[in-house]
Amino acid sequence: MTRRLSLLVLPLLGLFALGACSEVEDAISDTASDAGSRASCEIAQPAIDAGRSLVDDVSARIDADPAAAQRELTAAAEALGLGEATLSGEARDLVDRAGSALEELRAQAEAAADGTTVDDQVVQAARDEYDAAAEQLTGVC
Repeated sequence: MTRRLSLLVLPLLGLFALGACSEVEDAISDTASDAGSRASCEIAQPAIDAGRSLVDDVSARIDADPAAAQRELTAAAEALGLGEATLSGEARDLVDRAGSALEELRAQAEAAADGTTVDDQVVQAARDEYDAAAEQLTGVC
């Protein structure tokens, strides 16, 4: 009788152990995800914050020195691109959005260097997009 009881209880204990392992795996996965998010924020936030002043500065003088604006924006976009490869999740998406805004500003600077009038609405939209991505990243981090 005890042997039969053991044969019935053993699979139940196995199921309990599997359930406990699953909970432990979930907890470890959540902890790793949180650590990854924190690390992403530590990389992304300073880069995005530095870009904010650059975007404001370049936007104000894109007409006056488009070649310099283009160089600075290219360097900033490349720096964000390098950091983006180490990011994940929402932080990566927001850095990508900020990088796209920098590219839009760079395209305006390139056009100005070629003699085309800068489209102030496009410049403002790119600034707004960069600021929105930066604000959202602050909220995520």
